[in-house]
Amino acid sequence: MSPRLLPTGKASYGDLLTQERQRGATLKPISACCDIPELGDPKHLTECSKPKLLGPCNDVQCVFEKSGFLVDKNTLNKDVYKRHLRKWAESHEGWTDAVEKAITDCVDKELRQYLDYPCRAYDVFTCTGIAMLKKCPTKAWIC
Repeated sequence: MSPRLLPTGKASYGDLLTQERQRGATLKPISACCDIPELGDPKHLTECSKPKLLGPCNDVQCVFEKSGFLVDKNTLNKDVYKRHLRKWAESHEGWTDAVEKAITDCVDKELRQYLDYPCRAYDVFTCTGIAMLKKCPTKAWIC
């Protein structure tokens, strides 16, 4: 059943509710509900994927190193990461609030996500995803 379109070209609220009910309940992690566009440079992602690096930190660490987001293995280059996120937001309409939340929560503060071993790149990347999820634009919300 497809939703009825209003004169504005948008579906009516009632039709959307009916559609949601037909999908049924889900226990997906809430992170699956926000379609955050890829944050990484395709070149660096490819370089860090061949071969696929094992472990929860190694691939993120590789991308952060190649992107210049780290001064050394354990120190975030805050200015470079902030510039990257803000430039990314310029190309992705509606994401400015999410990026600013990520900068406030994850770049301007020192935090740990508590893997079994320390990994600064993972800490920052995980925090960035959570912060952006909290400010997910309505158009990117898919649950």
